[in-house]
Amino acid sequence: MRAEIECVAGPRQWGDTRESCFLESLGRSRNCSPRRPRRSSLRAVKSLWYGEIKDREHHAARDIRRAAELVNARKEALALTLQYSDIVRGMSGTDKNFFREDIARLERVARLLGGLDRRA
Repeated sequence: MRAEIECVAGPRQWGDTRESCFLESLGRSRNCSPRRPRRSSLRAVKSLWYGEIKDREHHAARDIRRAAELVNARKEALALTLQYSDIVRGMSGTDKNFFREDIARLERVARLLGGLDRRA
């Protein structure tokens, strides 16, 4: 469960305490993030961190796990977007007119994955 809490809290800065990381994972610190687990409290996150809550189906464990899955999915989508952008650059450098339709299709997919285009 620690890995999920660290994933949701993000990278730890030099001045962060463990409690500030817990607050970050709840989205209550200086920059409130949209990945906040809904019903989790600071006490619940601490209990998960220290292994006091062993039930994997506890509401706080489910919320943290769900938030970590969203963070990982966003990271994977960003990696795919960057990979598609590199492919498009290579195709454009080779022959832009010949690969015109493929370039347009890959750019559209990259925009959808990157969240820049909301329409499906």
